[in-house]
Amino acid sequence: MSSHTIAKYLIFCWSFFLCTILSFSLYAQSDNEGKRRLGSSYFISNTTVIPEPGKLLQRQHILFENGVITAVGRTISLPPEAQEIKGDSLFVYAGFIDMANKTGVTEPEIPEKPKDFDSSNPAPEIAGIHPHYRVSSHFLENNPHDKEWRQLGFTLAQKLPLGKGMLPGTSALYTYGQEGTNNLLAENQSLYVKFSTVGGVYPNTDLGVMAKWRDLMQNARLYKEHETRYAVDKGVPRVEKNPVLAALIPVIDRKMPVLLETSDELDIQRALKIQEENELRLILTGVNEGDQLLPTLKERGIGLVLTLHLPEDKFSESSPGEAGADFESRKERVKAAYQQSLNFAGNVEKAGIPFGLTTKHLPRGDFYKNLQLMIKNGLSEEGALAALTVNPATLLGISDMAGTVSEGKMANLLLMSDTLFSEASKVRMVIADGYVFDYSEKTDKNKKEETIWEYKAKTPGGTSRGTWKFSRNEGKWTGSVTYENPEGSGTRTAPTRTEEINADSMRFSFSVPVRGEDLEVTVSGTISGDSFSGEMKLIGYENFPVKASKKDKPERSNEL
Repeated sequence: MSSHTIAKYLIFCWSFFLCTILSFSLYAQSDNEGKRRLGSSYFISNTTVIPEPGKLLQRQHILFENGVITAVGRTISLPPEAQEIKGDSLFVYAGFIDMANKTGVTEPEIPEKPKDFDSSNPAPEIAGIHPHYRVSSHFLENNPHDKEWRQLGFTLAQKLPLGKGMLPGTSALYTYGQEGTNNLLAENQSLYVKFSTVGGVYPNTDLGVMAKWRDLMQNARLYKEHETRYAVDKGVPRVEKNPVLAALIPVIDRKMPVLLETSDELDIQRALKIQEENELRLILTGVNEGDQLLPTLKERGIGLVLTLHLPEDKFSESSPGEAGADFESRKERVKAAYQQSLNFAGNVEKAGIPFGLTTKHLPRGDFYKNLQLMIKNGLSEEGALAALTVNPATLLGISDMAGTVSEGKMANLLLMSDTLFSEASKVRMVIADGYVFDYSEKTDKNKKEETIWEYKAKTPGGTSRGTWKFSRNEGKWTGSVTYENPEGSGTRTAPTRTEEINADSMRFSFSVPVRGEDLEVTVSGTISGDSFSGEMKLIGYENFPVKASKKDKPERSNEL
């Protein structure tokens, strides 16, 4: 057999092997777009369930349909049509709940200032006072940020309105289910309040915000009283409709909580004054300091939302030349403040105050890192899990539908490869509102796939070309090489054998029958995208360069 013919045959086999390798790198089972709805009956079988912080149940089944958990246990009754999600090696948690989140929210359009504008008495909308604005009117459900947070385990979020000023509007609750479906759970969930101003108009100071808040509360009470009197006595002058004051009535009636943004301890003290004057249902968000105020916050029953956006470590490395008593003193103060922020979550837990967490302003890659920092500095693992599940469900008033893995709750579940806070643990699957988002790296062993590659090799006899095919069926890969007949005209087909496979290189061998003997050929090289570059080796012959390109790709599967 000529070296030219051997080279052509070897190239073909090598191409087949490459295709096989690349196919392994595709995750056919993965469906991270959640296109399948668990509309009929499904169950996660024989899994480990952490139904709530501090509890662990082994060898459990979880049955759910139409987005609702219908049974949890070892010996539950399974409908004959129920389809199985194997959970033998998985750990199942309730889906995370994000509080005070603004991803996907757009800022409302504010009216322009009139020509006779009076900065001391601006229209409420111009002054950033529009509690009647609903975040649901300005939220883009199909946004990439929420998809990224869902991949980390978040299945539900409280969305806050954007806007300058003290009263941007009311929040809403959304589930991170399939885009294009009805993911809105509740509108007007809370009134969002900030110690913030719009430049150049009243109120333009923190004290002005406090005074304006008192004025609004008093006028809202008078507005409600007027409406009540008019409803029973038409002799009373008709009420002049005021959307701002009308939106505040649920707040003074304690039917709607106030979610107040804080940035420091002084803000917390101002918030306590507001709560004292108006007996509001108050939740503070963005909290990251104020240890000495924790007893008062607990006594008042004020809810807390701690920020996961921790300050940067600015003291571990000093710049060259920095020295001296002043520098060391400043360094120690910065270090103490940094350490206090890390300890704060643990101190809140020790104080017995249930709290939720917000990812606002948090880079996605810092989520688990910062959570681990809190745990290393005093927060228990049970407390961290509670802050992501049962606590926010309580603060948001949705404990009847979210926060734990139990019957009657929404099918919002997080499936992990290991316990949640293990460094090796990975998110395998997220189920949000009954939609499955599969982030595992497993392939679908039952998916049939075929692909074709074209190769060419440079040999002393010229360039040799051909094709190779491979297929996968029930987890088994088989391949064949078509090559020019070394003993005459036409082509031949031979099977390939795979030896080593990884993401960026491959090595395989095959046999070429020539005049009653089998010549062993080895192909090795590297993979880059849809291209392969390597060489084929035949004992007793020189090595020949081989290149191949992929002409079609295996399809991804949307099935379990």
